[in-house]
Amino acid sequence: MSLKSFDKFCEDLILKEPGSDKIILDERQKIMQSKILTEALIIFSGLAFVNCLVMDLAYQWAETYAAPLLVFMLICACYFNIRCAATGSLVGINGERSVKFSAGYCVFMGIMMSIKYAFSREEEDRVLFADGKLTDNFCFLLVWILAITCGILTLIFIKKSRKEKEGDEQ
Repeated sequence: MSLKSFDKFCEDLILKEPGSDKIILDERQKIMQSKILTEALIIFSGLAFVNCLVMDLAYQWAETYAAPLLVFMLICACYFNIRCAATGSLVGINGERSVKFSAGYCVFMGIMMSIKYAFSREEEDRVLFADGKLTDNFCFLLVWILAITCGILTLIFIKKSRKEKEGDEQ
């Protein structure tokens, strides 16, 4: 029994339930994803600490503390997806469908919410800077734009990994 047929056998054993879309990662992929997740969380924690330190001690550059944290969260999510795609651990043996759904949902929500903020009729929603600070509306618009970017990057990476898998099978 070859390694590919054994993988297919194990996949069939696990996924015999109809409608089951579990992501199955091999051991290397699990280890790489956990390392990359740890890196992304350390980066996010560092950015959050520096943000709070600067806003408390030096200059409050945004209206609230939470809005820049959302921007940092999406930046770290993009970093996570890029690093996982680079190491080949974004999509497992299967589970491409659930990752694709998540990416599509990010793109859809990003587009809908960006339109809401960009074309708001209220004047206060369109203000990007006030009193020398970034407004929360600008930060939220940036978050939704980053969500679109993250979703599109993920879809590109999924397509690339699918082509690599097809090339390996031939």
